[in-house]
Amino acid sequence: MTSWLEALPAFTLALLILGLPGACVMFTLRLRGLAALCLAPAVSVSIIGVSAIVAPWLHLGWGAPVVLLGTAIAAAGAYLARRFIPYLSPATAPAPAPAPAGGRNPSRDPRGTVGAAAAGVLTALAITTVLLATAAANPEQFTQGYDSVFHLNATEHAVQTGNASSFAISSFILPTVKSAFYPGAWHGLASLLVILTGISVPAATNIMWLAVAGVVWPLSCVFLARVLFGDSRTVLAATGALAAAFPAFPLLLLQYGSAYPNSLSNALVPVGIALVLLIIRPAEGRLPGPAMALALVVLFLPGAITAQPNGVFSVLLVLTPLLAAMVFGWLRRNFARSHRAGWTRLGALVAGLAAAGAALALLPQIRSLFNYTSPAFLPFPLALLRNFTNAPAPIWFPAVLLTALVVLGTWRAFTVHKLRWLLGALVLASFTYPLAAGTNLPLANSLMAPWWDNPERIAALLPLVAVPLAAVGLAWCLDYLTGRFPARLAWAATGKGRTTAAAGLAVVLAFSNPGMWQMAGAVRTVYNVPAQPDSLAQVDADELSLIHRLDQFTTPKDVIANNPYNGSALAMALAGRHMLFPYSSQGDLNPDLYTLRFWLNRVGGDQQVCAAAKRQGVTYLLDFGTDYIPAFDNPMSLYPGVTLASASEGFTLVARQGHAALYKLTLCGGVPM
Repeated sequence: MTSWLEALPAFTLALLILGLPGACVMFTLRLRGLAALCLAPAVSVSIIGVSAIVAPWLHLGWGAPVVLLGTAIAAAGAYLARRFIPYLSPATAPAPAPAPAGGRNPSRDPRGTVGAAAAGVLTALAITTVLLATAAANPEQFTQGYDSVFHLNATEHAVQTGNASSFAISSFILPTVKSAFYPGAWHGLASLLVILTGISVPAATNIMWLAVAGVVWPLSCVFLARVLFGDSRTVLAATGALAAAFPAFPLLLLQYGSAYPNSLSNALVPVGIALVLLIIRPAEGRLPGPAMALALVVLFLPGAITAQPNGVFSVLLVLTPLLAAMVFGWLRRNFARSHRAGWTRLGALVAGLAAAGAALALLPQIRSLFNYTSPAFLPFPLALLRNFTNAPAPIWFPAVLLTALVVLGTWRAFTVHKLRWLLGALVLASFTYPLAAGTNLPLANSLMAPWWDNPERIAALLPLVAVPLAAVGLAWCLDYLTGRFPARLAWAATGKGRTTAAAGLAVVLAFSNPGMWQMAGAVRTVYNVPAQPDSLAQVDADELSLIHRLDQFTTPKDVIANNPYNGSALAMALAGRHMLFPYSSQGDLNPDLYTLRFWLNRVGGDQQVCAAAKRQGVTYLLDFGTDYIPAFDNPMSLYPGVTLASASEGFTLVARQGHAALYKLTLCGGVPM
């Protein structure tokens, strides 16, 4: 692919992958309209994530038939649940409110909610596409962050093996481990797009990211806004469009190590928040009732967990003020009835929380979260200010207008909509980033452990609250302006005019924010392939050129030795080759890999090293020199045998591109190959 226009068919297919499985379940549950449109992607991710896990158990290869089977089973289960559980019936629309004097209020016409939401989402897609296209000239480019190697190679691994299970997706770096859980929903989505279209892994990754960031994320925000603030067309259109106007998400996670699973998880979180709200505070209008919302939570959770489990913690984080207020009220009522009842309920609550904490602590994935800490790099007050003004690092320019809209929306939510807990949610979300970026306190690290105490992942949390609040603030501004200048803004008094105005203002807010362009510039940097070796990039132009020529000298059956810290591991995803060391943080090595890691340079004359090389199938060496990515103090010492192998007698030069070279194993244990 040489242009983004060529990606349109694959992008359309990506939307179908994200929409059709969930849409089938929505149809079976008799959910229609805006709710079905917004909920379908979250359910699709669950179906795809679970189907990928089940497929190997049934000895089925990963592909469209597996997804179709999973969709059919999910739809059948939904039909049976709706058929035999009377409570699972969609809410009916209430009688329309009397029209105000002078005609219908265009901003609160429920008949146009889908159109308004669609206009907002399409605006967000346009903004996101423009920003991505300015960073990457075509879909074949790839980000060069530290984690990009793993995610690209994991997707290639799923394609090569026909296995995208969350219990197998990381097996290419775990040669001695039978099964280990790693959230693989993202890799299932991207690999499915590769399988169905035949496009490259980088192209599929970029296209799927655009579908998630430009469509799924705005739809999720729209659904949350609908649950929180009702069916105002202005609010829904503004919410969809403003979802692309905050630099902290989705662009920040693309710039930071390309955390694709976390991006997918974050894009689904607003749906999870909204469904919990529908359970505990049923809403009016054509929205699922509490029982249906509970069923939808069951459908939502598998996708949230297989995308990135910290999404569940993100839901709880935003809802903490509301849940805390509800628990406090519940305890107060019991203590008012009798002290014995109050203490009994309190004891049961503490015991339940302790049991849940103990159950989570049994999971090694949860325990490992506390092994990561990020050193403070900003003063706490400055980190708080930068987070609240939507300017987390690497941005330094505050988004003044966006922040003002968030404050205005919070005031409206507090005074008009009586959603006082949203103020607490905003305050709580505002303090998360400084806890990671502005302090080294152990307590702060523990509180932020679900997000690895990582400032970038944590900065992406604020838009979960800020986007719908900013939309309410923007809607109020439009109401005020059309009321103040009725003649000049008569065009905005109609439903379509109001929607157009909301979307247009969101575009202005996005592109007039210097911080957004700073973020776009940072994203452009991670996509850049430098002409010369650069420690900030995995590969340079010479290395990439040689990777693209590997098919001239090697076959997919060859195993290529490499030092993963110099970017050579990317040959797995970019050229479809088997790399001896496919990821730099590969901590699990079998005895042969240990031998080759330290003594590959002796393969020409050492029988033991030669035997290890033969067992691993090593036939070539890809040498990108000693320009390492900044991960450890001295990564050369981690792979000294590989680093020195190019100068040994066992390897013969086959191809060279600048400083990058490919060698063939021609002498093994004193015997010519």
